[in-house]
Amino acid sequence: MSMIRISVMIFSLGALVAHGAGNIDETAEHAWSENGGWVEGAAAQGELTVHFDGSSGYLSGHAWGENIGWVKFGANTGGPYVNTSSTDWGVNLSSSGTLSGHAWGENVGWIKFDPSYGGVTVNMTNGTFAGRAWGENIGWLTFMGTSPDYGLRTLAFDAQAQGTPNWWLTHHAVIETTDDGDHVPAWKEYVADTDPNDPGSYFRISSISNTPSATQVAFSPASPRRSYTLMRRALQTNGWSHVMGQVGTPGTGGENTLHDTNTWERMFYTVEVTVTP
Repeated sequence: MSMIRISVMIFSLGALVAHGAGNIDETAEHAWSENGGWVEGAAAQGELTVHFDGSSGYLSGHAWGENIGWVKFGANTGGPYVNTSSTDWGVNLSSSGTLSGHAWGENVGWIKFDPSYGGVTVNMTNGTFAGRAWGENIGWLTFMGTSPDYGLRTLAFDAQAQGTPNWWLTHHAVIETTDDGDHVPAWKEYVADTDPNDPGSYFRISSISNTPSATQVAFSPASPRRSYTLMRRALQTNGWSHVMGQVGTPGTGGENTLHDTNTWERMFYTVEVTVTP
């Protein structure tokens, strides 16, 4: 007899809404240029949005500057952008939070997000921007400062009530309670790194087998972005305990197997999944 156990890391809560249809925090929406003044990321009809899929991302939409007009963060084709043509340019986001590429303003020209002596990053935990981009016509565009205190922050990396990041829900176009027919809500699919829109994609123990030296518990899918812990419980007890040496094991893709070498009594087994930081 087996049982699936899923654990989740709870992040800070946050709403998945902003002024307009983007995901910039209304309370932290400004960058500053000495030559261009304030640039507003949550401007009405701007829809400035940070997109992420777990490994890479990009920005889309517009920011507004009273002195420089609209600044567009990507071509209409969407990203990630190659930045090699007039129809495929924009600002990209790496898995580490580094921004690169170009934004464009009709009144100010190109703004480079990874210039020499500068560069812009996004904190993948709290969503805050930092650093400086460079425009030939406006000089440095700074994304965080003091006196007065200002900054730009995206809600993409905030989380909902069950700990699911906003970017993941947006990327899959679901809410935490979405059930695609496999009876696993979307928030648990996030923890297991499975597809919330595919009823055949869910975490499961696929087999338990005994050998003279160990009990082998096979499970799938085993994501390289998740860690797995084998837990056991004796028939006459209520508490689960970790199996020594089988704690926090990184997934390697496909079906993986964990082992319990203490085979002297019958046990219930479960596999705990955790989101790898």
